[in-house]
Amino acid sequence: MDTKKFRTRQEFNSLSLPKGKDYIVALDVGYSGTKVFYETGYACFPSYAKLLDDHMMNVPDHKDIIYRNDETGETYLVGYNAQNMADGTNDTDSELYSRKRYTDPRFRIICYTAIGIAAMKKTDDRKIIIQTGLPASYLNDAVSLRKAITEMPRFSLKIGAQKDWISFDIKIDSGNIFVMPQPMGALYSTIIYNNGSFTKDAMSMLKGSVMVLDAGFGTFDFYGIKDRHVDCQDSIDDISMRQVFIKTTQNISKEFGEEIRVPALQKNLSTGYVTCIDEEDMGSCDKDFSALLEKANNEVFETAKIKIRSVTKAFRGYQYVIVDGGTGEAWFDKIRDWLSNMKTLQIVPSNINDKLPFIYSNARGYYMFRYTNNKK
Repeated sequence: MDTKKFRTRQEFNSLSLPKGKDYIVALDVGYSGTKVFYETGYACFPSYAKLLDDHMMNVPDHKDIIYRNDETGETYLVGYNAQNMADGTNDTDSELYSRKRYTDPRFRIICYTAIGIAAMKKTDDRKIIIQTGLPASYLNDAVSLRKAITEMPRFSLKIGAQKDWISFDIKIDSGNIFVMPQPMGALYSTIIYNNGSFTKDAMSMLKGSVMVLDAGFGTFDFYGIKDRHVDCQDSIDDISMRQVFIKTTQNISKEFGEEIRVPALQKNLSTGYVTCIDEEDMGSCDKDFSALLEKANNEVFETAKIKIRSVTKAFRGYQYVIVDGGTGEAWFDKIRDWLSNMKTLQIVPSNINDKLPFIYSNARGYYMFRYTNNKK
């Protein structure tokens, strides 16, 4: 198993999307990665921020994302390199993966950084509007999410090894922040082309029966629509990629005797090895943990099958199943094989219209949905 494919990516890409009468920022702040779409591109970076102090070496790196609060002077490293600094001791899993994370300064910094990346490409005076989403069962948190975004301070960013700060003073009214169930993003990404037009199957899917399986890092979301009304809306947190990583760290502890917290595991995914220390003989060696990751992945998928069958009532009455999310991409072939005898079901990958990694489907769908409601 290639462990690199399981690490949260960081990248910035150009893409031409249709323009609305307002400047649309589609924001997906996941527990693992933050994704953002805007009319000239899209980006992803790990949802991790670490406060910098004077003792940290000021050596620019091409993977740096540096955020500075211009009102307090506090500076944070965000994304890939911040994640590389995780040692698993100062950041507890409960803090990083808590549902109620909206008041955490690091969560807000991650949001502001993504919005700033999108706003860098804005060249006119259109107002910024935000389309985002929450897990299907967490929609009551929309007020807290809006509040976090509306309280954005003046801030500056440095991306990569650039020398100059780019400053932002962005004010977004709560009425211009739209929140939908996350899996709806995948649905709309599946039925809208990059030019903003609907696919030939769009009406059939919207008026028919669709189940979205949005398998992400923190939650596995179910969103089912039958005859134009919501039939199923649920979120489960023990069949996600986080659970795969928890089991992997447990396996590493049992087999190798090394304790690694989930946040710190991301760095090991880049190499596929864990450094093991023998304190008595003062020796060290690197051990391949890819088999342990594969074992954990298979175990969680077997548990997921049971819960999927229960929540969806074995897909009774559904015509389409859309598979979404980073975990969904890792499991797509498994899901398709598992359901291969369901002749009445059509299994649809969430990236069918763009061929981008599944992790982008929700954010792309947010953009396309908001665009259809915001045309000139």
